[in-house]
Amino acid sequence: MTEHPILPRLVSFTHEDRAAKGLRVFAGDAEPEVAVQFTAAEMVSMHRAQLLHAPRGGGKTTLANELADALTEARGLGTGRLPEALCRPAVRNPEGLTLPQVWEVGALHPLLAAPGQGRAALAEARARSGAVLLILDGLEREADPSALVRDAMAWISGAPEARLLVLCESGALEAIRLHPDLRVHGLLPLLRPERKAALTPLGQTDPCDDLWVWPGLWALSLAEGRALSLAEAAATPAAEDWLQEARDAAELAALSADEIATRAQQDPARWGGPLRLLVAERGTDAALADALAGAGPLPLLLAAADLTQAKQEGASTIASALTHAIAQGGAAPALRRRAGEALARLGDPRALDALVSVPAGTYTMGGDLHPNSAPAHRVTLRGFRIGAYPVTCGAYLRFVEDTGRSWVTANGRAPERASHPATDLTWHDARNYCAWLTERWRADGRIAAAQSVRLPTEREWEAAARGADGFAYPWGQDWAPEHANDEETAFNDICTVGLFREGASPFGCFDMAGQVWEWCTTLWGTDMAAPSFAFPWAEDGREALDASPEVRRVLRGGCFSSGRLKANGIYRGSLEPNGFWRGNGFRVVVS
Repeated sequence: MTEHPILPRLVSFTHEDRAAKGLRVFAGDAEPEVAVQFTAAEMVSMHRAQLLHAPRGGGKTTLANELADALTEARGLGTGRLPEALCRPAVRNPEGLTLPQVWEVGALHPLLAAPGQGRAALAEARARSGAVLLILDGLEREADPSALVRDAMAWISGAPEARLLVLCESGALEAIRLHPDLRVHGLLPLLRPERKAALTPLGQTDPCDDLWVWPGLWALSLAEGRALSLAEAAATPAAEDWLQEARDAAELAALSADEIATRAQQDPARWGGPLRLLVAERGTDAALADALAGAGPLPLLLAAADLTQAKQEGASTIASALTHAIAQGGAAPALRRRAGEALARLGDPRALDALVSVPAGTYTMGGDLHPNSAPAHRVTLRGFRIGAYPVTCGAYLRFVEDTGRSWVTANGRAPERASHPATDLTWHDARNYCAWLTERWRADGRIAAAQSVRLPTEREWEAAARGADGFAYPWGQDWAPEHANDEETAFNDICTVGLFREGASPFGCFDMAGQVWEWCTTLWGTDMAAPSFAFPWAEDGREALDASPEVRRVLRGGCFSSGRLKANGIYRGSLEPNGFWRGNGFRVVVS
């Protein structure tokens, strides 16, 4: 079989994500621009510490070997020269857009640790100096993955020229605590245009029709001359280690529901991955769902959820158990994220339109975190009520279905995202939702005839986020890991609201740091870099609702791709009122 190089590999991070703005504006019925992905090599170039994950058969080890070989070749080429593997053009999206790779850090000395050999490689890296890239392959196979990552991050903090690349199986991340300064992104499967570009010079045709195919399965399909499913690949005599998980899933399939639950409970490290594959293949199985739901740990409860359809018998019981688990907090972020999606799909029983009260008083506003947010000062507010959560996709979809308003969203209608914040919304979309909700809540008697639902002013938003003590972050004065869906948490996407109970504001508002930038009524000005309506706050027309469309409106709170310097209660952002992005949404105020 012909070997097909894996470099370059695409990752789940786009040029738009790096800009963290989007700045898209409606133009008739124009669709948003198609994403342009970065490559794995570019992520290593951009970040001193990077973790890339993929399922088994995702090409992680091949990527590690090829990157190490390319860097070894680069050192032999001399200063300023890089091998073709690090700069060859890469297909960037399903449309086949091809761009050269950008490698900005010169020649690094690679130290590649095979799975289970991370400690020895780290010791060798500590003994070296200069531009070293430590590549830890198979993190999940280390004796204590979390401790190894912690120690490796401590090493690069004292070695300014050093870099770290960690490769891990995606499912294993649900049980690993990662360092907040380790950037985490997923490797993507191979795109159809990528595969065609690799095969055409060899005169071969692609046996796979799917848009995306994982490298391991693609390689076996090429060898067989036909497209293989994972189950078919596991039944072949192929010796690839990554197929063992699929073979174990076939072994589980022959057992009773109680036997499967017992194995998964007694040895989750061995059977957790095979169980996920078995569940994905079965789709629904009430008997197995019952056995797993009663077994205890959250991963087994999630497997039960995946085997259960919404409105099916047992769905509400599983949803209640997931709600309790989320409220307890403490789970690794990746596990929380999956729990939130399962809860949304089964039917989230929480009151996601709940309001919390912010009493009248004097509140701290602004600070020295950024020039646009300075100076710190005090403002006086009347009491008001504000959404405990951002407006969700499920709530916004009801508005869209009732009014026929357009919503340009890639996946906001997906059942598993019903409890995610609604995004890809302009300031005008948000205000129209508020007007619609005002009528509904008045008719239902939830608010009085004299009350209205609207967007918060910037003063109100900041008071609700920082509380009476004027915290920098909703939870306190200092940043803390696993308190918000921010860059350090590394989802690089929105998640179910309220997953980070530890990060609630003093008044009980969730997701006010990270998650989504939230629209306010307040004006910013026309210059993105500096506000015309600067702090301290003043009665200077900044709350005018009829400003011209080029005048930007304030966004607050940061989003999933914002670091700790933006995902807080102080930093000010902005966007044109016709702009929209997958990283900005809103919450409502009643006054």
